[in-house]
Amino acid sequence: MKRILIAIMLFGLVDARISRAEDTASPDTLVWCGLDYSMVKMIGTADFRQPDKIFPGMLAEWNALFMKEMIPQLEKMAKSVRSDLGAVTASNEKTSTKQIEREDGTADEMVKPTHITEMDIARMVKSYKMKNESGIGLVFIMDRLVKAQEKGCLYVVYFDVPTRKVLSSERVVAPAGGAGFRNYWFKPIKTAVNGLPKKYKQITSKK
Repeated sequence: MKRILIAIMLFGLVDARISRAEDTASPDTLVWCGLDYSMVKMIGTADFRQPDKIFPGMLAEWNALFMKEMIPQLEKMAKSVRSDLGAVTASNEKTSTKQIEREDGTADEMVKPTHITEMDIARMVKSYKMKNESGIGLVFIMDRLVKAQEKGCLYVVYFDVPTRKVLSSERVVAPAGGAGFRNYWFKPIKTAVNGLPKKYKQITSKK
């Protein structure tokens, strides 16, 4: 509970810093909507051994860590950046230990496939309850964390906030690594952030 409260406080502090520049987001504002774990699968026999600490506490910690470490990277690529974490908070709170699968298998079996469809992504984006009414939304929809192959898979999704039309959806598969459970599974997210500027530039050049 203490960790969750700390995460919520971090959300509030960073959100206030991002939002202070203007009251209404402009059409070219980048709106960070968070890490969506509602459809994630955590796969492996050698990890995820404290499920009650993962759901939803660790999900909140990963979102707080993004706000602390990755938001500065977003601010480098967009003129205006806002956060709207309420978009995924409700979904993450409904996750459960049933999303852990105690098996290993090969990369072809566990990493290459995905259980998330384009329709799933469009449905999730439509369901987000957001305070921002304009701008380009950005959300990472987490696909699967695979311990045996030490890989994290996620979808980087850009969408038009007013219409909720998905502008781009790209699956990223990246190595996990680092000290401790939190940092180990946060590394693929950091890798995904490195590829954001190029795609964001492509999307904004078309608007």
